[in-house]
Amino acid sequence: TLHTNDAVGGITRLLDMDVEPFLLASVVKAFIAQRLVRTICPECKTLAGYPVDYLKELGVTFPPDFKFYRGAGCDHCRQTGYVGRVAIYEMCVVTEPLRRLILQKRDGNELKQCAVVQGMETLRHDGWRRVVQGITTVEEVVRVTQTDEVMAESTPETEPVVAR
Repeated sequence: TLHTNDAVGGITRLLDMDVEPFLLASVVKAFIAQRLVRTICPECKTLAGYPVDYLKELGVTFPPDFKFYRGAGCDHCRQTGYVGRVAIYEMCVVTEPLRRLILQKRDGNELKQCAVVQGMETLRHDGWRRVVQGITTVEEVVRVTQTDEVMAESTPETEPVVAR
C-alpha cells in the first residue's frame, strides 16, 4: 500500500523511491486509488440545486433537468445530512503509451494526462457517478478529489458528460 492522492501518484511515488523505471514499466499492470465519500442520509434526503456556472467551473456537465440531492439534517444523521461512507475508485492500467512515459521518467501530470486519454476514469469521475446515483453530493466529490483532475478531465478528447 502506498499513500498517494491518485492512482498515477503510485507511479511517481515508486520512481521517487528509486524503483528503476524499467522494473516499474515491465512488472506493474495497474495502480488503484480509492477515497471514501459520505453518503446522503436516507431519512432527510431532499432535492438540491447548483448554479450551472459552478458545475461548469468543476468541469462536469449534467442534463438540464437532472435532480441533485443532499441531506437536510435530522436526528438520524445528527444534523450532518450524511450517514455512512462509500468508496470511489480510480484504476490506472499501465498501457504501452504509459509504459513509454514511465521509462522516460516523465512527471505526474504527463502520466495522468496519458492515462486519461487511454481511458482511465478518475476518482472525480467515479464520484460524479455516485452523484448521478443519488448516493453522495457534489460537495463530497469536490472535498475528496483533487482539483487537477478537473484539468485532466476537461481536455477536448475527454470532456466529461454525465448522463443518467
